[in-house]
Amino acid sequence: MTTLRLLIILFLVLNALAFAAIQGWLGGGVPTGEPERIANQLNPEHIRLSHETRPPPDEAEGRPLEFAETAPEAPPAPAMTSAATPATDLVVEPEAAPAQAAEDEGDAHALVVDAEDAINRDSPAVDPAPVAEAPVPVAPLPPEPVAPTAPTAPAPPTICQAWAGLTAAEADRLGEGLRRIGVTPVRSRNETPDSWWVRIPPQPSRADADTRVAELRLLGVSDTFIVQEPGPTQYAVSLGVFKTENRARVLLSQLRARGVSNAGVEPRMTTSYHLQATLTAAQLRSVEQGIARVASKRQSCAAR
Repeated sequence: MTTLRLLIILFLVLNALAFAAIQGWLGGGVPTGEPERIANQLNPEHIRLSHETRPPPDEAEGRPLEFAETAPEAPPAPAMTSAATPATDLVVEPEAAPAQAAEDEGDAHALVVDAEDAINRDSPAVDPAPVAEAPVPVAPLPPEPVAPTAPTAPAPPTICQAWAGLTAAEADRLGEGLRRIGVTPVRSRNETPDSWWVRIPPQPSRADADTRVAELRLLGVSDTFIVQEPGPTQYAVSLGVFKTENRARVLLSQLRARGVSNAGVEPRMTTSYHLQATLTAAQLRSVEQGIARVASKRQSCAAR
């Protein structure tokens, strides 16, 4: 219990000494204002107002607290008066101890920093003007090289070809092959005599035809034939068919000499087809392939 009392008493004594030192009762007064602090500084020639302490532009980089280049000029610091001289013109040359001088120099620097902070708070921030970037010239792209076009090969020559004496089936097949390779043929129909027929004209009925055959037998003509197929020659009495017209005429003369007066010579017609087209040699070989005997019926167009 005694130790606790001693500690309390010691704590009170230390507080009292600290309070006396703060109040200046132990010697040396505490500065009560800015004029006294300035008067106690060792080197008053180092004192500069806030608008005089701005570093040059080339030294501003890297300093912690500096004015922007566009910041307005700081107003003069408020006057700090003393009994003899204003604060802005005050030059005091007191003697001070080295330790006190260092402390006072730090206080002076703090004063300048406080003044700058106050100016910065009161002054609106000015954004630096945007710097327009110069357009970067773009070099035009070189034209792309154009590959030289290879000369086109001349088209193969075409010739006119014709096919004559074709049957209907041959003409249809050849024409389809020509159109498949892009060639349009010209088609025509031809009627040519295939043989010559000695006959008695068609009779109205089969009975009439039989009557005519009986009459011919009485005249000594036994080589007869009645046409049975329906058509324009039905019930005609055939007396002979010949490959040439001359032989048919000889028989007709012999029949008339025997008394057959109504006999005659009629050519028997056959229908053939003619195709003509202009095409290349390669197309010609391609279109004739697979059609039997069609190549033998081909001829030049002028030979028609």
